[in-house]
Amino acid sequence: MKCAVITPVGPGHKTLLAESCAPSIAQAKAFGQGPFEAVDHLVMDDTKGEHGRSNRRNEALQQALSGGYEWVFFLDADDVMTPNALESFGAVLAGEPDLDAIWGLICTFDEAGNPELREGQPERIDSREALLRVAPYLSLQIGAFIRTEWAAKFGFDPDMDTGEDFKFYYQLWANCRCAKRPEIFFVNRRGQHSGGPRGATGADWSKSVHEQWAEQLDQSPVWAEIPDGGDVPARMRVTNPRDLIQAAHLRGEFFEQDSLAKLKSLLKTEKPSIVEVGANIGNHVVWYARHLDASRIFPVEPNPEALNLLEQNIDANGISERIDRRGWGLGAGRGEGRFSAVTDDADNLGATRLVASDEGGIETRSLDELLGQDHVDFIKIDAEGMEMDVLAGAMSLIERDKPVIWIEVLRANMMDFVQGWCRKAGYRVVDSTAYMNTVDYFAIPKGS
Repeated sequence: MKCAVITPVGPGHKTLLAESCAPSIAQAKAFGQGPFEAVDHLVMDDTKGEHGRSNRRNEALQQALSGGYEWVFFLDADDVMTPNALESFGAVLAGEPDLDAIWGLICTFDEAGNPELREGQPERIDSREALLRVAPYLSLQIGAFIRTEWAAKFGFDPDMDTGEDFKFYYQLWANCRCAKRPEIFFVNRRGQHSGGPRGATGADWSKSVHEQWAEQLDQSPVWAEIPDGGDVPARMRVTNPRDLIQAAHLRGEFFEQDSLAKLKSLLKTEKPSIVEVGANIGNHVVWYARHLDASRIFPVEPNPEALNLLEQNIDANGISERIDRRGWGLGAGRGEGRFSAVTDDADNLGATRLVASDEGGIETRSLDELLGQDHVDFIKIDAEGMEMDVLAGAMSLIERDKPVIWIEVLRANMMDFVQGWCRKAGYRVVDSTAYMNTVDYFAIPKGS
């Protein structure tokens, strides 16, 4: 069995190739060639920037394929192979001979020139779904052992100036048997990007791969798991890794978990009945069921995109029997009205706001009308500027049931809420969390 180490050499990398990259391959071969009878270095010159690294890699893949090399390893000219890389690969392959592509840990040189593992990366990745749960920066890098037939089948997109590496990875993980294992095959030297007419910055790379990541998540159902102390983790669907709430889920945590902890200390009612105005994709709804053992949850959410994910998250966590859907597809306000939904930031679905429009497709109702005589122990209001209207439409309910209230208030409405509404309704603010444009207030009836 033979392996070809493929190195495209772009502008400014000739010296690095000679002084560190090529010697590191020789050192690894001297240490031990693992399962290979031959390991050859295919150096693809592009020091004048006339070809592009993708074209050079693709040409090398064809050479490897025609030369009978069963495996290839990609090593950029500014990186170095570890001395035991070939031996380590052999040990992994011996234990898992069906694998078609094997990545190791992300290891980089620090400022002092010493190798260090990238903090926060998973040691193992076993499936496409698991890969798509991880931010690209923390998942994979170019140095991997890949069966030549698979690498050549997909190759690298020569029309991309950056991000072509992850397009290649995602194709492999979708079509063949791939894995990441706790081995170190190479060390990446950061800050030494090749120049040339098609050079790109780290920011360019990040933008490209995050767009690809979002596309992959849209194509393949991926669930983030939140290990919150239950017998099984909470499961939340991810479709946009740049969304603020979904990014928290990918980190393995509920969004606003500090504020949720505050709520738990305030709400003493067992099996509470909860109204969630602005339920979005269900972050709080799922948390209420798991951590407050809510008996009934009334999500009020008008945004169809959010409702789709909300429904999936409810079903995935087995809490459908606790959900009352009378507020499904509706907004909450002073009373009946028509509105249009406006999302100013595609990466912050929770900030979708309602704008009054006679021809709008979204209707609002007052909470008094929606809830009728149903008892409520807690109300969460996140209405993106309509919070005072929501309160006005819930006065009878609030006067009757005296629920705990958690409300997001625009800074322009702060005095109206704290000095006006709270005094009139007999409530007092007991805690708050300040943000740039809003403040979250926790309010309880006076005397409680």
